Amino acid sequence: MDKLDLLNSLIRDTQQVKDEAKAFESLSKEELNYKPTQEQWSVLECIEHLNIADAHYIGQFDKKLEDAITSDNPKFKPGWIGNYFVKMIKPREDGTIPSPMKTMRKFIPEVNVQYDTLAKFIEDQEKLIDALEKSKALDLNKIKITSAIGPIVTFKLGDAFRFLIGHNQRHIIQAQRVLQQLEVVS
Repeated sequence: MDKLDLLNSLIRDTQQVKDEAKAFESLSKEELNYKPTQEQWSVLECIEHLNIADAHYIGQFDKKLEDAITSDNPKFKPGWIGNYFVKMIKPREDGTIPSPMKTMRKFIPEVNVQYDTLAKFIEDQEKLIDALEKSKALDLNKIKITSAIGPIVTFKLGDAFRFLIGHNQRHIIQAQRVLQQLEVVS
């Protein structure tokens, strides 16, 4: 696939996620903390989960992109591991979630999520857009990113972007569904 087409698409997706998260800023603390059931996350818990996951990847992007050598390779070839994880995590076009997944303990949000969680997420989306822009001059196939699972699973840079942004989309949809349930209760 064409590298620039992929990166521009991911920038648009990230901007949309950021805009959808900004819409949550108008909600009250009660709305942001509403949990449909004890087992389900609130909007803020969904966002805090994304902050935890995003931190893992954004930290690596910062380090790897700073040290990377520029490349004029115009193509990106997804890896089979990357495709597998992206297919599992990324929401379908109709917004449905392909595979329910159990969250690893280290990514479960704390019980008392702070109100600045939303500002941090929006700031991280800007950092992600910056990393995507910087990557336009790099080889998305050669730079390797360790997955949140650990060094047993590594992604090509392009796959890491695809996975992380799909993960963000997934949990923004989850947060929006919490609000839909709140409207039914109100």
